[in-house]
Amino acid sequence: MLNVSPDLVALARSQVVLLTQTLGAASSVMYVAEDISGERQPNLIEVVTYPDTVTLADTGFSNSLLMLPPSSLEQGSAIVQQGRIVIPLLYKDGIMGFLMTGRDDRDWTDQEQIQIQQVANTLAIACALDRRSHWLKQSIRDIQRDAVISQQDFTASLFHQLRNPLTALRTFGQLLIRRILPEDPNHNLVMGIVRETKHIQDLLVETDTLASTSTSVILPSDSDFPLLLPPVLEIVAVNLAEILENLLLSATAIAQEKQLQLTSHIPHELPFVQGNAIALREVLNNLIDNAIKYTPMTGKVDVVATFNSEHVEVKVKDTGVGIDEFDLSHLFERNFRGRQAKGNITGTGLGLAIARDLVEKMSGEIKVESKLNIGTCFTVILKRANN
Repeated sequence: MLNVSPDLVALARSQVVLLTQTLGAASSVMYVAEDISGERQPNLIEVVTYPDTVTLADTGFSNSLLMLPPSSLEQGSAIVQQGRIVIPLLYKDGIMGFLMTGRDDRDWTDQEQIQIQQVANTLAIACALDRRSHWLKQSIRDIQRDAVISQQDFTASLFHQLRNPLTALRTFGQLLIRRILPEDPNHNLVMGIVRETKHIQDLLVETDTLASTSTSVILPSDSDFPLLLPPVLEIVAVNLAEILENLLLSATAIAQEKQLQLTSHIPHELPFVQGNAIALREVLNNLIDNAIKYTPMTGKVDVVATFNSEHVEVKVKDTGVGIDEFDLSHLFERNFRGRQAKGNITGTGLGLAIARDLVEKMSGEIKVESKLNIGTCFTVILKRANN
């Protein structure tokens, strides 16, 4: 089914007005056509008529259309009868539609027929451009849909292939736990491997659930959340100390590998906060990971939690490369990496933008202070949970 844009309707209306005012046309009709064939009557879609209430039968053009011979359709020649003229809108040997105009007081002169043909030529080009515009828009939609489906298929295959090695890793870790005494320094490290492996498995299961219940194959391009975070966070009382403990356990092994000193000060009586456990894990893991990533060998990273009667603060401080003043003002923008983009540390520029958005959705605040070649301190401020 052909579509007609408002722009084409407006142009057709202006050309019909031109025929009326300059040539004295009493009635005019313009149609776009599909299924043009010499074997059957054209399927017409009305674009504009003058007067607005006129019908094809009123104009006397219906018989003229029925009388159009195949040769007229092939050659694009006009049919002229008793003050009425029917002109196929021809563009590159294809018929876009028909222009029909007429008057009762006199026949059309040769010069007037030339003018009407010029109007028809203008409308034919407009119809062709309009049709091409619709085709391009549909092609873009088809390409985008196919790209999304292809990406989803690839992601589904990748996730499927990850399951078996993850299961094996978790099994190996569980076997190691049985063979390592609790007082062994490596016991906590193996426990962290098992816990993180289970976390990844849970994420894969959640991905399958989201994919099977989704009503649309296209995710919003401006979404501020990773795939596994819901658009609306459920805010509850969250044990912040437990989240920090688990994150620091894993981070310790990474810091040791880089020969960094990772210290923490988490009060035993640290109160619960108002938040979302998955979101808080995402935020704090990003900040701790960045601190380790951007701190040179033998540097220090310190995680400190404090609280008062209303809020809980978590500071992630490092002795890393620091952030210059210009980059600080853009730090929480999506895809912004600043001068770090020129270094050899990989990143997407999304982590801090996501972190700020998540903290704000938990009615919290995130701040940053930094000096080049001295270090950086991120502070996350959250509300205490109601007792």
